[in-house]
Amino acid sequence: MLADVAAEREAQDRMWGVQEFPDGSGPEFIESAEQAKRECAAAWTRGELTWRHILTEEFFEALAESEPRALRTELVQTAAVAVKWVQSLDRRHGTTAHRTKDGAGHAEKLVRDRIPEIIQEDGRLPETRVAGPDEHAALLRAKLYEEAGEYVASGDPGELSDLLEVVHALAALHGLTPGELEEQRSAKAAMRGGFSKRIVLRMER
Repeated sequence: MLADVAAEREAQDRMWGVQEFPDGSGPEFIESAEQAKRECAAAWTRGELTWRHILTEEFFEALAESEPRALRTELVQTAAVAVKWVQSLDRRHGTTAHRTKDGAGHAEKLVRDRIPEIIQEDGRLPETRVAGPDEHAALLRAKLYEEAGEYVASGDPGELSDLLEVVHALAALHGLTPGELEEQRSAKAAMRGGFSKRIVLRMER
């Protein structure tokens, strides 16, 4: 079951890449969460509880949260109930092979400013749009993961320049110039050191 979930997540990343969106959750869903709880409790009292009741309650409890830690907790609980439901299906009807989608998704990603021009020079017509300010920050965070992943996968030090470009763009969103960012890095290095001594700290479990 968990292997199927992992395979599906890998397929999603192949189709769509790393994605970043606003949560879209918050207090406006509290009443929906309370209603789902009432329906779940009533179904249990009548002896008519279903997986639909349980998953709906967990889902709306997640939607009602906006604080990141609480939202994460509720999403994990929602995912766990969905997994448990699938396991129940497998017990009743037998395990079936999970088939991930292999088709191409309509992926979007943030690119360097001159990429559309370079594509045109190559004789192709790029399809582009301009991201809004809030979306730009989310797309830059996704780009950070993308570039870090490319370096980890390839080990090519040339990828670090792409990663640094994204870091500078993110710093600019916070009003920091590359020089100011370097000043902060240097100050922290003077206070805490860098990573040149290869020191590994053993943590108690």
